[in-house]
Amino acid sequence: VGKDLKFHLIPPSRQDQGRLPLDQVLGELLGLVHYMEGLRLISTVELVAPTSDENVTVTDTELSGVPVRLFLPQRAPGGLRRAVLFFHGGGWCLGDAGMHGYDLMSRRISNELNAVVVSVNYRLAPPHRFPAQFEDVYSVTKFFLQDKVLSQYGVDPARVCVAGDSAGGNLAAAVAQQSARCCCSLEKLFGL
Repeated sequence: VGKDLKFHLIPPSRQDQGRLPLDQVLGELLGLVHYMEGLRLISTVELVAPTSDENVTVTDTELSGVPVRLFLPQRAPGGLRRAVLFFHGGGWCLGDAGMHGYDLMSRRISNELNAVVVSVNYRLAPPHRFPAQFEDVYSVTKFFLQDKVLSQYGVDPARVCVAGDSAGGNLAAAVAQQSARCCCSLEKLFGL
């Protein structure tokens, strides 16, 4: 009888993934929350409101139906501005444009480069499986590269880039590759 009783630190939903530390799966073991939802809950502590300052106007809005945090420099442009479409990291499961670190970095890029920064809040896994993350960032990129949108924000179509960190860097590379394949405003994306 005793040999059939085993204590596992691995919830049934994760048995094929190996052992995880007890503190990482406690919520899942107790049936309270999925592991990723628990991490997402913890990361909400890092969220900051979209607060403008004397250098940058910050707003949360949507482009092509996808939530974004928009950073607009308040300095006079002296012509058309640059733009950066930024995709946050987090393994496609975590992260938010409103997290303190991403907000601070986007604000600094906007101010120092006098650039419009669009920080994209793509859908996160596990509730949204691949390719949802790519579809969101690609959709925002295509939308932003429209002449009317570029004009609205005073952006030079030859000075737009995609960027990201970690998983966001992967998404930026994929957007660049897909744009090269389908000629989606390639001259705008690469300055050609």
